[in-house]
Amino acid sequence: MRVVINMGGSILASPKPNIEVIRDFAGMLISLKDKGHDIKVVVGGGKLARDYISTAKGFGADWKLSDKIGIAATRMNAMLLCSALGDHASKEVPDDTESACDSKKILVMGGVKPGQTTDAVAAELCVRCNADLLLIGTNVDGVYDSDPRENPDAKKIGTMDTKRLLEIVGEAHSPGMAAAIDPVAARTVHESRIKTIVVDGRRLKNIEDAINGGEHGGTVIVPA
Repeated sequence: MRVVINMGGSILASPKPNIEVIRDFAGMLISLKDKGHDIKVVVGGGKLARDYISTAKGFGADWKLSDKIGIAATRMNAMLLCSALGDHASKEVPDDTESACDSKKILVMGGVKPGQTTDAVAAELCVRCNADLLLIGTNVDGVYDSDPRENPDAKKIGTMDTKRLLEIVGEAHSPGMAAAIDPVAARTVHESRIKTIVVDGRRLKNIEDAINGGEHGGTVIVPA
């Protein structure tokens, strides 16, 4: 399959780069590539991005500059993963998705433009590269009907369609937002009918199992 993995920075580099997790993730990506999968990865900014965005806002930075700062953090995390992948990865972290489909190696990228998170970059990459699956690895175990970090009664949804996803995520983007899927990505997933799975990326096997059709414990989002 051609798979785009959006890996949260909260997993790879929060509160600081986690060498063991990055190394293990790189090893899993290489294994998936060796099995014939075409793998493309978009990496989030995590705590590094949120800390820098918060500081910039304290200085009066507008949303556009705040987003650019967050994008820089995602690209730093992407370069760390490239380092772990070595010769298995494309050497450069792309500035956009236009040429990303041409890579014969494992492609790794971060954010590209203000107004969206790396979720949206991953969704756009799926459309451009005609991917079979968008897989989102985050620090929660799926999509809930409300934020489980704020509402102890929030209920996880095992399977849902993209219309329900749009209802849950709303429409507003904000720099550094930490929703399971951002509104821009949700619209792309809905309009382009992208099969999407959200899993707890803290257990790397969930990602591998989701790609291989196994039990992953996350949320499956199907086209409406």
